[in-house]
Amino acid sequence: MIKDSQKSKTSSEKMELQKKEGPVRDPSREAWITNFFTENHLAYEAFPNEVASPEQLRFIVYTEPEQLYYPCSDRTYQAIINKKDRELLIMKYMEVWNRITPLIGSIFPRGFKRDFLLNLLEIKFRHDTASLVMLPSRMEKRLLHIFIKVGEIDRPLAFKKEKMNRRIHNLLESKAFWSALNHREGLDIQDESSLDEINLRINLLKLKRLFSLTFNIEKIFTHEDISEDQLRKLMSSEVSGTGWDHLEHLLRRWTKEQEWRYMLWHSPMAGSVLIDLEIIKLLVRFGVKVIISVKHAFYYEEITMADMIEDHYLAEHFRNAEIITERYISKKSLLEKLRSDKTIFVIDDGTQERFNPLLASVTYARAFKEVDEVVIRSPKDAWCIANSSFRYTRNILLRNFDHPDEVVIDLRPKHPKAVKFSESYIRSKAEQLIDHLRREKRAGKTIMFYSAIVGSIPGQLETAKRILKVFVDHLRDKHKDLEIINPAEHFEPGMDADDLMYMWEIVQRSGLIDIWRFQSVDDIETAFELMGQKIPPKWIGVWSRLIPFLEEAMLCIWRECCCRRC
Repeated sequence: MIKDSQKSKTSSEKMELQKKEGPVRDPSREAWITNFFTENHLAYEAFPNEVASPEQLRFIVYTEPEQLYYPCSDRTYQAIINKKDRELLIMKYMEVWNRITPLIGSIFPRGFKRDFLLNLLEIKFRHDTASLVMLPSRMEKRLLHIFIKVGEIDRPLAFKKEKMNRRIHNLLESKAFWSALNHREGLDIQDESSLDEINLRINLLKLKRLFSLTFNIEKIFTHEDISEDQLRKLMSSEVSGTGWDHLEHLLRRWTKEQEWRYMLWHSPMAGSVLIDLEIIKLLVRFGVKVIISVKHAFYYEEITMADMIEDHYLAEHFRNAEIITERYISKKSLLEKLRSDKTIFVIDDGTQERFNPLLASVTYARAFKEVDEVVIRSPKDAWCIANSSFRYTRNILLRNFDHPDEVVIDLRPKHPKAVKFSESYIRSKAEQLIDHLRREKRAGKTIMFYSAIVGSIPGQLETAKRILKVFVDHLRDKHKDLEIINPAEHFEPGMDADDLMYMWEIVQRSGLIDIWRFQSVDDIETAFELMGQKIPPKWIGVWSRLIPFLEEAMLCIWRECCCRRC
């Protein structure tokens, strides 16, 4: 009995100790996870110029504190991390190899260069797959990069993709296409239907037909000359699924609201991109502006930015769209473009591989964050998202490929905690603060803006707000007739640094601010002293790196304000 009691007590003490120290960590497993991210060039700490920062990643993926994002299916990730399911990984690697070798043969049918490339890529393939730590998608990107550089080809498959685009261009120019699209069959109109309801139903029917056609695109290429009856049959597939129901509900609501909404159309394919464009033109009628995201560099039949510029048929059809080539666009610049008279925009996602938010451009991440809905067009991207447990910051519509003979569109709902702050809401908050500052100015007070980043250190939001409150209150006690703007007092749950920076840009350009004070390491140390606490290491290292960038951003705004005054 005594021994059992002692064992129970020891076990209880261990549990209490574990609660204090946190869960037991496995150094071997954590080392292997770190190796996974570094070997795949997905670690921000190791590759800060290539990999998205945690802040940028959260524009797209909703992650909990300390949660790691991986751009693959859960099964693939677990196979690598747990060092199991070897057969799955080998099969995925071979699928990549079986896509690469025909590609080389199509460009170089015979000769020294073909044999040289095959041997070189085989060496690289064996090297990258030996440890079973490389993601198949990352290995594929590396092999494609070598193929393009060594093969000295700017646009592989350009001729094939242009041929596919020409085929659809000719289809869209045909009388058969428009007759099939505008055929009255299937239009359900009640005697009491208003003209607005009739117009809405007509557009929804056209939308269904175009979705059906674009998902049956491969059947078009099998016919040299396709008839109206054949087109009507291709357009008649039933479009169903949670995604379609969600989209129809949204379009009905948005039509009544008469306010521009935004949608991201991700990774269209050669040929189908022109039918996609007809869908997008219909969406514009519902009050939706669409951002089309293409690949930064070659990725099989998916459209790239080079295709958009150099392909004659794409250039003709997208002549009224705005091509945004900046890869690091600011929130302010992006919103200004979206507010313009343009309704269709084209950006590139910054990648040469399957959907990968860790390597996406800043422009793509901001576009994802600012839109209301996302449509995933690429089958590879859709499969990856559907087989991953991650939730995103926006609703995603994607085709369900478990039903290849049907057009089933699934809805991947955004994370319930993901919040979207509209530009009008942020601007109204800024205007309210400007009105308050005008009143304080008339009362004879000097206005100081205390520049600090809120929410940029994962898991430290509450600490950041407490530090700001303590130090700003300290400044308020020391100075007379000084109105100090504390960013943390205007922070709302779900806001990120991008939202706050945009709000502060509006406030700072009002011309009411007399003094800018930038948060420094000394300020942070003083705040911790006032709280009677020791300074955690992350609050010295991280902030000392962030502050120079914050100062540079604020100085740019200050210079612009001065120029406007002059």
